[in-house]
Amino acid sequence: MKKVLFCIVCLNMALLGFGQPVKIKLVAEREACVLFGDERYDLKKGETRWITLEGESMYGKRVWSNEECFLFFEAGDFLEIVLHENSNLELKDDGSLCVARNNWLRKVDLLKQRLLYSRFVPQLLPKEYEGLNLERVCDSLNVWLTLYLKEHPVDRKNFEKVMRTEIKYYRLLEENNIKFSRGTFQEFSEEMLARFAELILDAEDDRVLYSPSYWRMVEVYVDYLRIEDPRKLQGRGDRLYENELKLAKYFPKGAVRDKIAYANLNNILYWVRSDTREKFDECVRRLAPRYADRLREKLNKQDVDRMAVPENLYPSLSGETVKGEKVDLSSFRGSWILLDVWATWCGPCCNEIPFLAKMEERLQDRNIEFVSLSVDKSADREKWIKMVREKEMKGVQLRLTDKKSELNKMLCISGIPHFAIIDPQGKLVWNGLPGVSYGLIYRILKEVPKR
Repeated sequence: MKKVLFCIVCLNMALLGFGQPVKIKLVAEREACVLFGDERYDLKKGETRWITLEGESMYGKRVWSNEECFLFFEAGDFLEIVLHENSNLELKDDGSLCVARNNWLRKVDLLKQRLLYSRFVPQLLPKEYEGLNLERVCDSLNVWLTLYLKEHPVDRKNFEKVMRTEIKYYRLLEENNIKFSRGTFQEFSEEMLARFAELILDAEDDRVLYSPSYWRMVEVYVDYLRIEDPRKLQGRGDRLYENELKLAKYFPKGAVRDKIAYANLNNILYWVRSDTREKFDECVRRLAPRYADRLREKLNKQDVDRMAVPENLYPSLSGETVKGEKVDLSSFRGSWILLDVWATWCGPCCNEIPFLAKMEERLQDRNIEFVSLSVDKSADREKWIKMVREKEMKGVQLRLTDKKSELNKMLCISGIPHFAIIDPQGKLVWNGLPGVSYGLIYRILKEVPKR
């Protein structure tokens, strides 16, 4: 009887396409860098590289090499991508449904791109696209999809659902001007929160996961949930990794929940240290097997020891204010300290500034000192002062006057921005945290008592 059941399961999987890998052939007629999903491929001129996707019935992947496009595959598909010397990217037409579908998707991406141009560089648009707006784009996408499905009715099975979802959430993203920065600390209207709730209802169908706009909305909503946590699913703020799994429980069991849990841990993988590895591994074991394997592989490649753990001593640090006055970190003893090591020339550091400002505003009644320590050189002192004033940066603004190498050694800094939390007794309780934009620092500091 067990053998019969096993045969039935295997037959169903075969009929559904499970077990049939997707094959992608990259052909480089020039030296090229290709970003395919989370992977990077560096190809020499004349080189051919094969990519195999297996274990799922569908795949949605972003591909970039001088141009970006979204590709959708079903199990058993084959696609040849040619990287031409003129920098163009060609999907080799072999008459297959896979090529027809993905060339259609490139046409969709081009129309979205033209909407973007119409807002920022309208002079680059062909005349027929003058006056292009979101309504016109969405109407065109619906008409194009209807015509495509009429020509390729077999794609009604899965692709139609993916694209109806894509059009719905693409419109929502554009209507609300939601870009690709993190959604942490954003405030949303009741109407918008109601629209977010539709993400949870739509997650009942695993196919929505393959819509890039749906997934972008999920990312924004999860950022919101991490801060507000309306159902109080998260535990104490210091349970960083466990809380990231709990956030996924806002969504029903299925592919969307599984990917959220994976993505949340993957986003903070870089900051896993040797002393937190065990707790991280415990959470990885609770992921869907394919995601757990993927994270373990990434973590094993990562040099966890580079995030060495410094002694839990009060960092002996000092810096100068914009007025040139010297301030020692020890002068804030008795308060919690969020230390942000940054520089004006560091792009990721500057990206954190608005998030830091919003967090300071939310926690202004807590017994916390927000200390930003710039590592700009003396020659860039005026540049640092100018940025502090132009961006109206709050908290304690200092510039390091000691040797940067000593600071790096003291806090085991391997890159900036670098965030650390010091308790009122002077103990370095958290070191090398993810940026404020991830929301985890807020979850820790919101538990600090009021002044």
